[in-house]
Amino acid sequence: MAKIPTVHNPVNFDPASYEVVDYLDNKRPGYYGQGIEAFEAEVKFWEADMLRVFGEDWRKKVRRCVHCGNGRVRWITATKHLPTGQTVVFGSDCTFRLDFANKQEWKLAVLKSKAEAGHARIKVWNARVKFLEANPAFAAAVEQAKNAVHAKNSFVQDVVGKLNIYGSLSERQVAAVLKSLARDVEVAGQKAVEATEVKGNAPEGRQTVTGVILSTKRVEGFYGVQEKMLVKLENNSRVWTTVPSKADAGRGDTITFTASFEVSKDDKSFGFGKRPTLVSVAKAVAA
Repeated sequence: MAKIPTVHNPVNFDPASYEVVDYLDNKRPGYYGQGIEAFEAEVKFWEADMLRVFGEDWRKKVRRCVHCGNGRVRWITATKHLPTGQTVVFGSDCTFRLDFANKQEWKLAVLKSKAEAGHARIKVWNARVKFLEANPAFAAAVEQAKNAVHAKNSFVQDVVGKLNIYGSLSERQVAAVLKSLARDVEVAGQKAVEATEVKGNAPEGRQTVTGVILSTKRVEGFYGVQEKMLVKLENNSRVWTTVPSKADAGRGDTITFTASFEVSKDDKSFGFGKRPTLVSVAKAVAA
C-alpha cells in the first residue's frame, strides 16, 4: 500500500483545513444499450468532470483515499486542502465519518444539479431519436457518415455533433449534410475512375482545347479575385486556368477555349493555362 500523506491521515487530520469541491463517481460509465454515441458522450462528460476537478493527472489521484489509504474507492469526495491548495480524494466511508462544514447542504445541491444535468442529456437524446425517426433519409446519412469515404468531411462531423448537443437540426442543415455526403461519394467515384483511365499529355504553348469543367474556384491573386477552373480535356489530361471573361460556365459544362499552356514539371498530364479566350460553352444537360 502506498504511504498515506501524514497531513491527511487520521492522527493529524483537521477538518477545518479542507473545503469540499465536488462529489463524484469514480467508476467509468458503463454501456447498457443506450446507443454507442450516447455512451461515448457520457464517458466524455465523466472524464471532463474528473479533469476539471483534479487536473491532467486525475487518473492517479482518484484511485486512493488520502485519509485511510483505501485504493478501491468509488464514491469520492474531492476536497481542497487549504494550506497547500491541493485537491485530494476522500472515499465515501471516510467522508461520512468526517465533519465537513455544510456537507449535507452541499451534497444536496450537487445531487440536484447532477440530476438536472442528467435529465437534460436524456431529454436531448430522446429529441435526437425522434428527429432521426422523423427524418429516415438523414438517419441513414448519419450512419453513412461513419464510412471511410467521409472521414475527412469535417463539416458533416460538425453538424452531426450539433445534433448530439441540441437534439435536432434545421432543414437547411439537413440538406447541406446530404449534399456534402453525396459530393464525397461523387469525388471518390471520380478518383476511382481517374486511377484506371489512361491520361494523355497536357497541352503546351498557345492552343485551342475542349474539355469538361470539373470544378471552379474563386482565388485571390495579384490581379484581385479571379475565377479559376479545372478542366478535363478529351485525352483525359487536366488543365488549371482562369475562366475566360464573359464565359457563363460552371461544373459539368463543356468548354472550348484558347490559352497559352505550360506542362507541370511533376506530371505531364497536368498543365497550367494563361490568358484564356472563350470559343464556346455547351451547358451540361440536367439529370
